[in-house]
Amino acid sequence: MFKAILSLAAVTLLILPQVSVAQVQRLVIGQGGLDWLEASEDLLGLDQAASPGSLQPFELDPAINVAVGEQTKSGQFTNIFGHTWSISSSAPENAIEKTPWVYGSRGRAQTIDGDLDRPTDVAPVSDYTFDLGLPIPLYRVVFFPPEKGRTVASLQDAVWSGGAFGSVTVRSGLLIKDQFPRHYWVSGTLNEQAFLSQTCEYQTHSRGHCQDDFDKILGSSLNQTERVADVRFPTEVVRFARVRFPLFGIIAEVEFYGQGFLPHTRYVSQMLDMSEPVNFGRLHFEFERFRSSGFGADPISTPEAPVQLAVEVRTGHDDTPRVYHIITDIGGEKEVTEKQYNRAPSAERASYIQGIPGQKGSVQDDITNWSFWSTPHHSTGEQLHVPDRRQFLQLRASINSQEAFAFGRLTSMSIEYSPLLAGVVLGEVAQMEDPQPANGTVEVPLGELVTLTYDVRADFAASSQSGFNAIRLQTPEAVDFLRFQMGDPLEDVELDSLTTGDHELRVYFPSSPITPGSHPPIRLIFRTRVFNFNTLMAGEVFDTDGENLPQSIEAGDASPLVSTNDLHVFTPTARLQVLSELELGSRVVTPNADRVNDDLPISFTLHGIAAGDVQVELYDLSGRLLRRLVDETRGEGYYTELWDGTDATGQVVPGLYLVRVAVGTDLGTFVQTRTVAVAY
Repeated sequence: MFKAILSLAAVTLLILPQVSVAQVQRLVIGQGGLDWLEASEDLLGLDQAASPGSLQPFELDPAINVAVGEQTKSGQFTNIFGHTWSISSSAPENAIEKTPWVYGSRGRAQTIDGDLDRPTDVAPVSDYTFDLGLPIPLYRVVFFPPEKGRTVASLQDAVWSGGAFGSVTVRSGLLIKDQFPRHYWVSGTLNEQAFLSQTCEYQTHSRGHCQDDFDKILGSSLNQTERVADVRFPTEVVRFARVRFPLFGIIAEVEFYGQGFLPHTRYVSQMLDMSEPVNFGRLHFEFERFRSSGFGADPISTPEAPVQLAVEVRTGHDDTPRVYHIITDIGGEKEVTEKQYNRAPSAERASYIQGIPGQKGSVQDDITNWSFWSTPHHSTGEQLHVPDRRQFLQLRASINSQEAFAFGRLTSMSIEYSPLLAGVVLGEVAQMEDPQPANGTVEVPLGELVTLTYDVRADFAASSQSGFNAIRLQTPEAVDFLRFQMGDPLEDVELDSLTTGDHELRVYFPSSPITPGSHPPIRLIFRTRVFNFNTLMAGEVFDTDGENLPQSIEAGDASPLVSTNDLHVFTPTARLQVLSELELGSRVVTPNADRVNDDLPISFTLHGIAAGDVQVELYDLSGRLLRRLVDETRGEGYYTELWDGTDATGQVVPGLYLVRVAVGTDLGTFVQTRTVAVAY
């Protein structure tokens, strides 16, 4: 089997040096680089043939049944995407992408085998449940009995009627095409748990009506008079479908028809070998949005189409992000290589007995040597959110559309990389007054000013690693920088320059650079607030004069003076409140231009939220809205608004008023109010 690892040393076309930055190179997949398919580990619903050299979602032919494709060499049934059907009398334990599944009362394989002449008996109160393998924009479900043939034997079966079971007898010699189901319900869902739930038992029926249709009813009939039931409905994206028959009948097939483009598709690359540990820079991609007027029509470039590309990345030290285990002699598990795991017998080969020594065990994510998937990147040119100093890389790109006839086309993806600045750069954060906390955790009061130390230590593994002369930290808010120290012991050193932003701190020290020949410990000391129960003080080092990319600071033992070995700062969750106490700069506003209490500062802090709907408003005591100062989405942080004592028309309004701050979140709406007087 082809090993899912690509070495860049063997694929020179992936490396495209930038014109202005000689040391920064690019790994390219797609046009101008490695072929999409050759570099892929997994493709879900993507088509490379529609636009050669690019990837786009598969377009559905509305006249083609998506459930039936070519049979495999071993005679297994597939859908139009080549995914092999699994067929069972009961629901599976898990719904697996690209594994379509049908289960139901009887004759399940006949419903998707493409044989229009092979009958399936539909028993009273029976149903068939389908996993199409991926979300499909369906607009039509069709089922029908064979057109030819006659019944060959009497059939007597139970039927539910009037709250009790009776029986129905079908005579021999009847035309099969006339024995179609007279009643049916067709439903669909995207809910995996609903699919995994078995259909209801007879005792839960009520006059032939089962209570477990999926949440989207696509069609139904209590008086079907035509041989072919052609159930049409407005296009609905579903992955799971259920067809239910409360009375006896015979069908040959259940057919599913879609239109438009697959709405949720994904590309996963192989493990890409960079040949040596490197630093990673920005992600670039070429992505265009389109709309189509119908199947086969030429698409029109539509930048505003509701289609989104999301690219995630992870990096690792070795060639697999998974850890493989086999069963030991005492029933435990031990880690083995992927090759050893593949050679071990599975449970099926061991007569379904679990726990046999040498048998395949669990497969788990390797969280020691591999990072988690990054947060999604939606815009080209974004800095990658992954650890540096890794040799292996994997990308995952998803294209998601909100319209059936809108889609995106991905032409290429590229990632910047360059040699390491140092063998490793370690960082460690702590409170100034508690550098060695008892539990090794930095715990600070929520929303209050605290003084933190940030220690940095670099080690070098090769003379080619050039070093750095600047540090950038991500901070919860603009910090109050206090001191910069270097050496052993640490001594104050004057910085060449310093810049602070709303959420970052940059310090520059080209007069005292860190190099392979001189790399003393570094300490930054600053004051800041934290607004979340878990805040990562991420950082990177860089060289202002060099041509290499910045290098991430990794958590570790950067200083013997500190015992946290971490870059996280925590707050007690018991004290975590979304909206802090509302603070007013004064209880009286006197807008008379004497520069004393002319404006009212309204201050509050948002904790632990990425985004909330914030409103800052003034009301009179009768509840009438006087002035709205803020109505927007905001994240965690400390905010101050000013009110000049006027109403919405700009008129000064003496009197007593209510200041109201409200924050709407998924957890509910949080409100703080205070009273204030305007004297004029």
